[in-house]
Amino acid sequence: MGRTPEFFVDQDLCTECGDCIKAIPQAFRKTDGEEVAEVFNADLEETFMPKVQQIMTDCPGKAILWKKA
Repeated sequence: MGRTPEFFVDQDLCTECGDCIKAIPQAFRKTDGEEVAEVFNADLEETFMPKVQQIMTDCPGKAILWKKA
């Protein structure tokens, strides 16, 4: 099985809603000492792709982005 491409949270755009953490707790968590989210595990099986794409679309701040190669 393949892996998802790498993604990250642009903390300047994060609205601190926590939706990404609720949707994919295997990948997202709150940053220590702050309320913004971060990706702590981007090494997900490709079966997570639909969820990752959905949370990218649903993110109110459009803060979840693909890393450029």
